[in-house]
Amino acid sequence: MRGGSNPPRPTIIMNEILEAQTELEKIRDDVELKLNKLKEIDITIKDQENRISYVSDKIDKKLGNIIEQDKFLQFFKKPYVAVSQGKNKTLVVVPKFIKNFQVGWLWKETEEYYIYQLDQYSAWLGDVPAELLEEINFKKEFNGTVTGDTVTFELKDRDAIKKRLGFHLKDIGDTEARIIKGHIFDVIADMIENGCLPFKAKPVNKDDIKDSEATFKLRDYQKEAYKKFLETGATGVFHPTGAGKSFIALYSISSLKGKKIIFVPTRTLLEQWNYYIDTYIPKDKEDIKIVTYQGWRDDGTEYSLAVFDECQRLPANTFSRVAVIPTKYRLGLSASPHREDNRESYIFALTGFPIGLNWKEYMETVGKKYHPIRVHIVYSATGKLSQLRELLDTSKKTFIFCDTIELGKKIAKEFDIPYIYGETNNRLKEVEDNRIVVISRVGDLGLSVKNLQRIIEVDFLYGSRQQELQRTGRLMHSEETNLRHDIIMTEKEFEQYGKRLWALQEKGFQIKIIE
Repeated sequence: MRGGSNPPRPTIIMNEILEAQTELEKIRDDVELKLNKLKEIDITIKDQENRISYVSDKIDKKLGNIIEQDKFLQFFKKPYVAVSQGKNKTLVVVPKFIKNFQVGWLWKETEEYYIYQLDQYSAWLGDVPAELLEEINFKKEFNGTVTGDTVTFELKDRDAIKKRLGFHLKDIGDTEARIIKGHIFDVIADMIENGCLPFKAKPVNKDDIKDSEATFKLRDYQKEAYKKFLETGATGVFHPTGAGKSFIALYSISSLKGKKIIFVPTRTLLEQWNYYIDTYIPKDKEDIKIVTYQGWRDDGTEYSLAVFDECQRLPANTFSRVAVIPTKYRLGLSASPHREDNRESYIFALTGFPIGLNWKEYMETVGKKYHPIRVHIVYSATGKLSQLRELLDTSKKTFIFCDTIELGKKIAKEFDIPYIYGETNNRLKEVEDNRIVVISRVGDLGLSVKNLQRIIEVDFLYGSRQQELQRTGRLMHSEETNLRHDIIMTEKEFEQYGKRLWALQEKGFQIKIIE
C-alpha cells in the first residue's frame, strides 16, 4: 500500500503541464511585446524615411539649382569640420543650427558658427565623441613614464627625450634618465604637453587602508573615482560642480591611515571643509590639517594624503611650491581644470591620473536640470544698479557677485545687506544668516549652499571663463528648484569679455541675451 506523503503520478504530470503552459504564455507575451517594439521601430524608420524624402523633394524643388542634394543630406551625418591648429590642438567648426553639440572649449563664435578648441586634456576628460577623437588622432613625440626621480623610455625615443627634456635631466642612458632635483613637475608637465600621461601607477598599499567611518555612501560615479585613486595613488577628479568631489576626498581621507592635509584657495573653503569634517568624518578630525595655499609653511610633517581642492589654482607661481609637499598619495579636485595662462599641463602634472565626467552625462545621471541664464546688456555702469534693483527678489536666497570692493560696499549700503569679501570673518555664518548677500570672488570656488535660488553678477574678472563656470556652479550645489542666474553687463563689457559666457554654453546651458 502506498503512503499518503507523495501525490499520485498523474497529478505530478498535470502540474508540470500547467507550469509549462504558464511558461509558454510568458514566452508568448514576451515575443508579442518584442514584435510590437519592432513594429514601432519599423514605423519610426518609415516616418524618418518619409521625412527625408519630403525634405529631399523640397530641396529639389526650391534649391535644386544651388544645392547638391546628396551632399546636403550627407552633411548631417557629419555636421562639423575639424581643422588642425598645431600640435595636439584642433578647431572644430559647427553650424549653430546643430543642437546639443559641444566639445572642448568654445574658442570663438560668429553669427553662423560655433568654433571649439580641442586638446588632449579634453580627450582625457571624456568630453569628445569617439568618432571625432579617431579623426583628430593626437600625436606624441615620444612615450615615457616617471617613477620617483627617473624617466623611463624606449631606445627609439632617446633623442626626442633629450631634445625636449634635456634641460631637466642628467645621466641620460639608452632607456632611462635621472631627473634633476626640483625639476620633476616640469618634466611631467612637458610630457603631458607632448600628449602622453607619464604617471607610473602606484596603487595605494593595503597596509595604509583602514575601514572608513564616513557617515555617507558614494554614488556609482564617485565609487569609480575612488577606485581609480586606489589603483593609482595620484588622481585628479574633474567632475562638474555639485557632483560631490569633496565627498570622494572625504571618503579617501577616512579610508587611509596617517596624517592628511587639505589645501584650499580661500578661508571660505577652509570654513566649509571644517564643517564637512565635523559632519561626515568627525572621528578622523585629529589626523587632518586644512590650510590655504598661500598660508602653508613646511614644518617637516610627512602626510599619507594631500588633497588639493580647486587644483586649477595649483600651477600659479605662488602656489606650486605646495606640490612638492612630502606626501605618499595625492588627490586633486576641480570642476574647471583650465587656465587663461595655458598652464593646464601643470594641473595634471601636480595631481595625477585624470578622471572626468561629461556635464550632460552627469545631469542625466542625477536627474538635474539646467537652470536658465540671462545676460542683461545695459548702456553704462550706472545702469547696472537700476537693473539690479529690477531683478532683485527679496524672497529668494540670492548671491550678488561683485568683485570690486568699492562697488560691493555701495550695493551693500543701498540695499542694506552685508558684503562678504577678503576681510570678512565667519563668512559661512554671514551667508547662512542672510537671505541676500553681496559677495566678492571669495565665493567663486567650492561654496555649497543648499538653499541658494538666485545668482546675480554685477561685476566680474574680465573674460575669465573659469570664474563664470564656477559661479553658476554655486547653483548646481542647491537643492532648491526654479533656479536662475542673471548677469548684468555694459555694452562695452559684453563686447570685450563676452567670451566668459562660452564656458556656460559649451557645458549645455541655454543663454538668453536681453538688451
